Amino acid sequence: MEKNGNGEGSIYKDKNGRWRGVVTLYCDHGVPKRKYYYGKTKHEVTEKVNKTLADLRDYNYTEPCKTTFYEWMRIWYDTYCEGSLKPSSLINYETYIEKHIKPTIGNVKLCELTPLRLQSFYQEKFKNGRLDGKGGLSPKTMRNFHAMIHTGLDRAYKLGYIPRNIADLVSPPRSVKIERLYFTVEEQKELQKHLDGERIGMAVLLDLYTGLRKGELLGLPWKNVHIDLNGESYIRITQSLNRIKNPDRNGQFKTILEIGTPKTSYSVRTIPLLPEIAEKLAAYREEQAKTIKENGLPDLGLVFITPNGLPIDPSNFGDLFRNLLIRHNIRVINFHGIRHTFATRSLESGMDIKTLSRLLGHSSIQISLDLYAHVTDQLQAEHMANLRTFLK
Repeated sequence: MEKNGNGEGSIYKDKNGRWRGVVTLYCDHGVPKRKYYYGKTKHEVTEKVNKTLADLRDYNYTEPCKTTFYEWMRIWYDTYCEGSLKPSSLINYETYIEKHIKPTIGNVKLCELTPLRLQSFYQEKFKNGRLDGKGGLSPKTMRNFHAMIHTGLDRAYKLGYIPRNIADLVSPPRSVKIERLYFTVEEQKELQKHLDGERIGMAVLLDLYTGLRKGELLGLPWKNVHIDLNGESYIRITQSLNRIKNPDRNGQFKTILEIGTPKTSYSVRTIPLLPEIAEKLAAYREEQAKTIKENGLPDLGLVFITPNGLPIDPSNFGDLFRNLLIRHNIRVINFHGIRHTFATRSLESGMDIKTLSRLLGHSSIQISLDLYAHVTDQLQAEHMANLRTFLK
């Protein structure tokens, strides 16, 4: 019998003279998952094989009493996820399915998975879910995990494989509200005093006045920088540099630097530059071009690079920023605090929340409102206090 691929079938007689049909349903890491049929006549088996092949082509095939939760999530991943999600999301989904679902509740029949069982699974992962054994998964990871499971089960429900999406009846652990750290006006001024001559000084200055995510900043190409010292200058955000997991042949996850699309479609945006920032950026570009030429460095077209001309690893950049703060006796906050600082200064300067939301690349104004409620509340109180003028 010749090997058959996904959605293919074959019919033949076995060594006992029985007619036998086989259909390849899907492949799990190169290992085919097959369905076998037997019958007294070739016609009988042919009908069974053709029915399954037709169901596979129409996405109507199911074995509700035999298909396990893991098997379905593999089918869903292979059919609906590959080619439609970012590489980082695919890797995360692969990890959730193979490292978390498969060893635990993966053998539970799809039709027997209950809300209580799934909720218990979430609770266990929240307490002890880290693959390195050092505690539980974060609330954010659990939300992403739940979103994947919900989407996978929703597809099974729409195809009629299960009577309802039981993920509607469970909830991932709620996230703990984290205080958004940002620099005060005095701290920002002190920081800016020390940026000239610093290796990452221009990157920090640009971020203070654009609020870019770290990956967007480090992945910014010169072709997306428009500088007109006599007119309007701006940058265009279309890509991001991030370190992502990359599975090797043995299924072990290593990491690689990758330039990909921004976080969401809303992250693709244009941000105006203040004339003072544009002028400094123009001088920085001239100096960088001179250094690349004199030292024979590779020209990757990125605005911010290492002394060797390579992309700056986001993790290393965070360390450089921390060391800069320590050396100049400035309160240490992580680099994402620069983004919060930009947002806070913008609101304090009178920018409306809708404009800020667009500049930050948020998918909705509500996200901006939730993140910076502390600032808007303070500004509302100040505006209300100004009404006292009319009482005099």
